[in-house]
Amino acid sequence: MRAPGTVAAGETLLAVENVSLRFGGVKAITDVSFDIRKGEIRAIIGPNGAGKTSMLNCINGFYYPQEGRITFKGETRRRMRPYVAASQGIARTFQNVALFKGMSTLDNIMAGRTLKMNRGFFWQLLRYGPAMAEEIEHRKVVEEIIDFLQIEHIRKVPVGKLPYGLQKRVELARALAMEPELLLLDEPMAGMNLEEKEDMCRFILDVNQQYGTTIALIEHDMGVVMDLSDRVVVLEYGRKIADGTPEAVKRDQRVIDAYLGVAH
Repeated sequence: MRAPGTVAAGETLLAVENVSLRFGGVKAITDVSFDIRKGEIRAIIGPNGAGKTSMLNCINGFYYPQEGRITFKGETRRRMRPYVAASQGIARTFQNVALFKGMSTLDNIMAGRTLKMNRGFFWQLLRYGPAMAEEIEHRKVVEEIIDFLQIEHIRKVPVGKLPYGLQKRVELARALAMEPELLLLDEPMAGMNLEEKEDMCRFILDVNQQYGTTIALIEHDMGVVMDLSDRVVVLEYGRKIADGTPEAVKRDQRVIDAYLGVAH
């Protein structure tokens, strides 16, 4: 018998059902439904202002939709606080890098292990006995992620001194340190050059295949989307206009019109 809260590969891990989000009179998302299956890379695309980031913010609890519901691992909810989402297995990166700029790469990634640490503040303050043993175990996990993402050479460097592409990789590492079941990537390749994009694409595929992590990806580079994604959902002005395989979506006339601007 399957344990409660577990989802088999290929089954629905997260379902968005008729979600609507408003800010005063502004409709950011209107009656959007789609699902994310365990083990897949699911792309969310659309022109600027389509509601893509707002959708991720609803999934991880930063925004509360006024209508609809979100089901994660069989648990349906209307509201979810970000720390609860993180504890249940949802991690994310951001459009603009959100790192502790004065801290080293290693310390930033260790911050992603906070939810996994069980010793109280007193033990952590002493850095002795059980707390020290626990920290050593978490350091091992972090070092494995550093090796996996090939950032050993910057492990002690303050992230504020790193080029943008490496900062993006450190942010990915911190998210992986949370051991998420669902990883939300908000434009992970924005501002990168071609070589950096190729590296990030390779790491995203490796995270999906080697870690078995389900990924929801927002990205404007259509070449990247078509190469990485198993399925694509397309938003325009907060509404879903297409949903399917990359091949089907790129032939959809509504998608072509939205990107070329000829429909308006």
